[in-house]
Amino acid sequence: MLRNLTTSLNRGDGSASGSASAPIRTYTPPSLAESSSAYEELLADGDNDHAFEGNSSMTAHTVLASEFLEQAVTNTSLSRQLSPNIENALASLRQMVQMQHRKDSSQESTFAHQKPMPKGGLSQLPLPPTDVVLKLLREIKITPPMIFTMSCTFITVEAFIESCRKVYFATEDYSTAIFIIVNAGLYYIFQEKSFMDESESQDYLQYHYLCRDNLETALANLPLLLPPNKEIVEALLLGVTYLIEISKFTLGWQLNNAAAAICQTLGWHRLQATQGEADNIKGAMFWFCYILDKGLALRFGRASAMQDWDISTPRRFSNNHLMEPWENAINLWIQTGSVLGETYEHLYSPTALARQPAQRIETARLLVEKIKHLWKELEELRTAMKRESKTIMEASRGSLKDKEWRTMSLDMILKSGEVSHLASLTLIYRAIPSAPGIPSTFNTECLEAARMAFKSHEECMRITSDKPFVQAGYLHWTILYSPFTPFIVLFCHVIETSSVDDLRRLEQFTAGLQPVLSMSKGIEKLHRLCKVLYQVAALYVEAKVQQQDDHDMTMVGNDFDMYLSQLGFISQPHPSEGTAIGDEHGLGSDSAVNQAPGLGDWFSGNRYVMGLMEEDLLDFDPDVWASTTGAG
Repeated sequence: MLRNLTTSLNRGDGSASGSASAPIRTYTPPSLAESSSAYEELLADGDNDHAFEGNSSMTAHTVLASEFLEQAVTNTSLSRQLSPNIENALASLRQMVQMQHRKDSSQESTFAHQKPMPKGGLSQLPLPPTDVVLKLLREIKITPPMIFTMSCTFITVEAFIESCRKVYFATEDYSTAIFIIVNAGLYYIFQEKSFMDESESQDYLQYHYLCRDNLETALANLPLLLPPNKEIVEALLLGVTYLIEISKFTLGWQLNNAAAAICQTLGWHRLQATQGEADNIKGAMFWFCYILDKGLALRFGRASAMQDWDISTPRRFSNNHLMEPWENAINLWIQTGSVLGETYEHLYSPTALARQPAQRIETARLLVEKIKHLWKELEELRTAMKRESKTIMEASRGSLKDKEWRTMSLDMILKSGEVSHLASLTLIYRAIPSAPGIPSTFNTECLEAARMAFKSHEECMRITSDKPFVQAGYLHWTILYSPFTPFIVLFCHVIETSSVDDLRRLEQFTAGLQPVLSMSKGIEKLHRLCKVLYQVAALYVEAKVQQQDDHDMTMVGNDFDMYLSQLGFISQPHPSEGTAIGDEHGLGSDSAVNQAPGLGDWFSGNRYVMGLMEEDLLDFDPDVWASTTGAG
């Protein structure tokens, strides 16, 4: 009852939509009004099963190990007085461990800005004024907006304008899919206009938020059974794009799986090599869905919905309305998606983890070569784009500011691709053990790839420092969409080796997120989580220095080690294997820190910690910790 009451209150809050003009349509499609409640009732059902996290998940730890953890920490913490910072660090780690056992999928399936469905259906929801939209449609026909082109890359401008006509000048029933397409497209157009046109920025922001509310309302009311057609695929993919940007990856995964199933039902995975314009659009949607499928599958540690051996459609993204550098970049993403699929299948899936280590290492080396080959292609594309930047500027229509914006955006896309490639390389190298005698679990190549990813990330943040919308888009699609493995790798390396340089990298990464916290809840959660992990690492290193002269610090080390082992980041001997609660195998000891965690546990822990982006992190408040260990 309390949850339903809270949901009602959230849906009834004030928003920008109140200031927008009323829709001009008079036709009310009865099918929309009738189908609005079933999906909502499913989401509100309180008897949700816990989401499956895979056999190697941290939630698969035994009850005995969890009870031992609680008993050990409770006993040791009560027997000593710890500094507030260390207490906060242990409390945060304890909460991370506990959250593994109460994952509730209903939290992920709700929309903060969803509005009550009117009696007449979606057609009765307010829309931005007709005259404003008509003006924008005339503009985008001449010069498509960059954010719209990037986010709606599989939709032609002409097709989008036609969808707007069906909604704004409705002479017949239109579907939920068309309503989603129109509001998603306008959402991105108004977002860019609010940045480009300062004189009308506030009005554009109001319309931007109004379209957001409509989009969330329509997505929440999608029926369970969807008709297999082009508009549904477009709507689902736009929904996935939006959900990734608001860090609802679980729901995005579900919608993308639905889109993948419809693509295959329509036979788009078997398109012929000789394609017309219509087949090009189908192929563009199919490959966009494929890219999302491979990235999200690796994020969740699950098998992808699209198998490479079942696809005969030419691996070429084609859209006549896109500039060649942008098309080439998407084609590189298709190839990268294939490597990501192989990474999970051959390195981190249950079957892969059951293989002999030597076989897995050999496969990892082959995947490294594949990702390096793609790296060379990316470098060639960046070089070619620099040569053509002048041509792009001359060919682009619009103001000088608009031309500079388009050129910068293309460069940014390729630079962010560099970060993604390095993050993927880090994940692949992680499957290769370090050489004998190396004090770290991670081999040298893995650490270097992680550090290069941090360096490229800093460059991306510098390029977009005065363009918050672009910066937020980069963080959503490069850091949040595919969990930023380099951060976890360097965090674990600091725990193992007390590397001051890598600790500083964690601090700088976290501090760099500070200017864009207001752009989205996802970025705010990422900052909060990274700040907690950075401060945990800093306190761990500090405690390690003090442990030789302080018995309590050795006890603290036991607490840190047990929590970090529960998260899969270090190995901790099981109590039945001879580790007593009071043993002094604490911080930095050979029996704890320097034992390499199992690859499956580490991968699961990496996924779990970054998956906290979908959780309520209000209790994680690193700002209350003393400033001596704070970042940003």
